[in-house]
Amino acid sequence: MILLERKVPNKLLFANALVRRLDKNHEYFDYYVNLSNRLQAGYKGELFVDRQLIEITHPEKHFLLFNYECINEFGFSHQIDTLLLTPEFLLIIEIKNISGRVDYDEDKHQLTRTLIDATESFTNPFTQVKRHGQYFFRLLKRLKISLPIEYAIVCSNPSTIIGTIPKHPPFFHASGLQFYLNKLEAKHKSVVTHSKLIELSKYLISNLKRQEVKNNIDPSNIKKGVLCEMCNYKFQMHYKAGFWCCPNCGVRNKNAILQSLDDYRLLVNKYITNQEFRDFFGVDSMQVISKLLARLGLTSEGEKRGRRYIIPENIVERGPF
Repeated sequence: MILLERKVPNKLLFANALVRRLDKNHEYFDYYVNLSNRLQAGYKGELFVDRQLIEITHPEKHFLLFNYECINEFGFSHQIDTLLLTPEFLLIIEIKNISGRVDYDEDKHQLTRTLIDATESFTNPFTQVKRHGQYFFRLLKRLKISLPIEYAIVCSNPSTIIGTIPKHPPFFHASGLQFYLNKLEAKHKSVVTHSKLIELSKYLISNLKRQEVKNNIDPSNIKKGVLCEMCNYKFQMHYKAGFWCCPNCGVRNKNAILQSLDDYRLLVNKYITNQEFRDFFGVDSMQVISKLLARLGLTSEGEKRGRRYIIPENIVERGPF
């Protein structure tokens, strides 16, 4: 059973918003383009591994939590690619999408990738999963749940060459997931009841805490308005007779504002007032904006001049309005 669906990471949404909103000559534009590409590749790799897991796990007794985030008792965050809860064990999975050849130096605690004669260092996944495991060891002890903790570092890129790597925690391709799960099921006997697993899963969901991405880009450097997707976000669209119209290509779109509202939520604030709406989207009429806000159906707080509207995280998914 999937208890927590995998969503597009906030960091990727944030990077994509800046790629749309920064001028190409901005000093950080190339950085965010590269960040977006890297995060997008990682996300696709995670989805690939997710499909493998869904096919080989038992939905009637296994619980899957994708992209689980929480804060430990010391106030520090944990971002876990995948958690698998079973009656026999808890499995922590770290997913890596790295092309080329990967090697790990145990003395230096360093993971390196070699690609076309160039070598670079990556974040140590072995330390990551062990740190997560230490947190769950403390948590399960506190909850009085006796459940063995296992680990796996899964490579989502089938072209990756796995070189010198320690045997534990295991590092293998996604194609090895079935074999590894069979091995763990043979190693462990059932130690907790289904009701105890449900209790644990409810606790984890109740303590889910997503990390917010902070924007350090000066707001004056962020392009305002509804930007035309057809023109690669180069031109600001104008609102006329219920449509957003591009002065360059002539396209008309009622829903183009949804992506722009999400950009505002990510880069400026999740709250927006009537005045801020007019300023950012270039519409002078308060009445027009009031009608548009009503059509958008945004939840509001406060009264009269103090009223502000809340831009929801799923604003882009709302579809035609």
